[in-house]
Amino acid sequence: MRRSTIILVALITLTLFGIVAARENSRAQFIHLQALQNHIFSLNNRWGQLQLEQATLASDTRVGDIAHQKLGLEAPKNSQIVMVKAQ
Repeated sequence: MRRSTIILVALITLTLFGIVAARENSRAQFIHLQALQNHIFSLNNRWGQLQLEQATLASDTRVGDIAHQKLGLEAPKNSQIVMVKAQ
């Protein structure tokens, strides 16, 4: 009877250590998940900023201003436009 009690106590102790280890692992995984979710949020935020910047830099008005100021391009006058009819 004494031997079975010692074995039972040892098994219960091992089970408790397993539970504690599993809980600690679960907490560590949850903390890692939260860190990854924060990183995803930051990346999505940066992606939105980059899309906004791209839209601003590629706007027709800005491109037209740069073409006029830096390259000296002008819109053609009506007399310079030639209409070509498709056959």
